[in-house]
Amino acid sequence: MNNHFDAIVIGAGYIGSSVAYHLSKAGVKTAILDQGAIAAGASRANYGNIQIQDLELEHSVPMIRQAQRYLETLEEELDWNLGLRKLGGLLPIENENQWNILSAREKSLHAIGIQAIMLPANQLQEVEPTIEPANLLGGLYHPDEGQLDPFQLVFAYLTRARSYGLQEFYHTPVIGFEVEHSKIKMIKTPKQDFSADFVILCTGAQTAMLGRTLGCDWKVLHYVLGQAMVTEPLPIQMRNHLASASFFEMGADIPAGVLLANMAISQSTHGNLLLGESMFEADHFNKTFPYQALPSISRSVLKYFPAFRNLRILRGWSTAIADTRDGLPLFGPVESIKGLYLATAFRSTVIVTPLAGKTITQLVTTGQSELDIQAFLPERNAYVSH
Repeated sequence: MNNHFDAIVIGAGYIGSSVAYHLSKAGVKTAILDQGAIAAGASRANYGNIQIQDLELEHSVPMIRQAQRYLETLEEELDWNLGLRKLGGLLPIENENQWNILSAREKSLHAIGIQAIMLPANQLQEVEPTIEPANLLGGLYHPDEGQLDPFQLVFAYLTRARSYGLQEFYHTPVIGFEVEHSKIKMIKTPKQDFSADFVILCTGAQTAMLGRTLGCDWKVLHYVLGQAMVTEPLPIQMRNHLASASFFEMGADIPAGVLLANMAISQSTHGNLLLGESMFEADHFNKTFPYQALPSISRSVLKYFPAFRNLRILRGWSTAIADTRDGLPLFGPVESIKGLYLATAFRSTVIVTPLAGKTITQLVTTGQSELDIQAFLPERNAYVSH
């Protein structure tokens, strides 16, 4: 069996499936590898929210603007019902500090054309009737956000990619690389070895570990274990996806051993409530659910949504989530290893998924991209040793 490809994508979640689709469509002989099944990592745990008003403001505005345009025509391009629907985004405010932070953010968003609105507590139920505002000061509201079905997005990309010749290798963990003359000569897995002219890591929280096997330490990258849970379905009633403004008070670093719970709630395209989220800084990939997480999530949600108190919880999950200390993705070529690209740790992954695939494909096929990725380059803060 010939295991040489023009390009190999590692990671079959949102970003990896998009990259595989766009490369295959462009005529690049492509394979995709994943240590588990399709969307087995953070993509499987994702709410599917299309978030805009929480974007990183200094460098990410052009990326989000371009990503919005691609997302608008995605169902037509893929000829697939993704459950795409319009939702608002609401960031409930619990204290004066959060009010001041989001008031400043409202002005910054207006300056770039995003018409978010600061609402006092007595107006919150006008945009989100399910919320109990008694313990809130208000919220930052943006009407033009959205949601889709995460699994349908990944399945659509991979199904369409197969028609362009994509080859898939699941339950195939990468255990090492053979590097020669600053280029990946071989990708090693327990089943077989692979080679490619281009290797794209779309590997989320696993990226740091894979980087170390290549002699790269992307210091800006870390990960947390995040927990959430899902209820039984009920008729669609929520008009927004919501996340506490406390997210904007937090720094990039969570104290080791501390479990933090911040309210995040959304109703899925199937009617289930998605409830979160608790998280803690991790040095392992153990997905067992910390015993404190369920009650912490429940308390954070019921404080503002007491009407949901009697809903049954169907299941909970814990997954590793890639994050960067500067709020920017690792996106683009790795200067120290020819042919290696990273596309991971996006702040809001759903909205950038089509753009990420298009951009990597442009870089692989032409050496340049429409999107300016200078601020996102992996080696902006790295140690490399070969």
